[in-house]
Amino acid sequence: MEGLASKVLLVSKHHKERIIAPLLNKIGIQLEVIQNFDTDQFGTFAGEIPRSEGPKVTVREKCLRGLAHSGQRIGIASEGSFGAHPIIPFVQANEEWLYYIDLDRQIEIYAKSLSTVITHDFISSKEKEQLGVFLSKNGFPRQGLVFKDLTQNKIIQKGIQDEKALYKLVSQYSNWQIETDLRAHLNPVRQQNIALATQDLIKRLSSLCPKCAYPDFSIKEYSGALDCEWCGHPTSSYRYQIYACNQCQHSIEVMRNDKKLEDPQYCQYCNP
Repeated sequence: MEGLASKVLLVSKHHKERIIAPLLNKIGIQLEVIQNFDTDQFGTFAGEIPRSEGPKVTVREKCLRGLAHSGQRIGIASEGSFGAHPIIPFVQANEEWLYYIDLDRQIEIYAKSLSTVITHDFISSKEKEQLGVFLSKNGFPRQGLVFKDLTQNKIIQKGIQDEKALYKLVSQYSNWQIETDLRAHLNPVRQQNIALATQDLIKRLSSLCPKCAYPDFSIKEYSGALDCEWCGHPTSSYRYQIYACNQCQHSIEVMRNDKKLEDPQYCQYCNP
């Protein structure tokens, strides 16, 4: 792609290049994986090292420190989190962030995906008879597992993908918990969500400002209000999408094309 670097450093230790590289190759970007850099220092899913910041802050710090470590100037990092969905009550979600930076050209782009399709589960020794169901439901052995001894509050083994090894641990400990491993290389469903975040990054890299050609000319704000299809009053739903450039601040207002009127359930007059 014109104007973009052909080689970019990926700051990752959990084989995310297997997911990200084939997609970026399609737009002419070749990934080089960082060497001798422990990304676990920014936090681990299993809890040995807590993450002090949220994923958006963490992914930027990881990328910048990885670039400093390697001496490179252009990099990509990825960071995920599991927790409550930011909008839908009582629903768990996986949020994946990608961060791209070109230090020389001062290009900085965040991309992300948010999905309720996740593999984030656990079972304890109290439910031992359901272990087979748990393994089948979560796609073991492709999906890796973490085995914890609850008596010592200690992680015994991570990345388990062998059934005999798993049942041997079950026989050795009486008070245990087994969790799905959330690291990217051992969580196939999370890999799909990282791919979606990569597609978002590609879209942002490809969307150039019509005035200065800076990438990530994308929706930054919303304005206006759709009218209710019953009563005609304004609803809380937006009418326009505002595309803006992070570099020159050029912006355009575009009417949304998915609907022209809003359902009455979103109208404060029809559905107060």
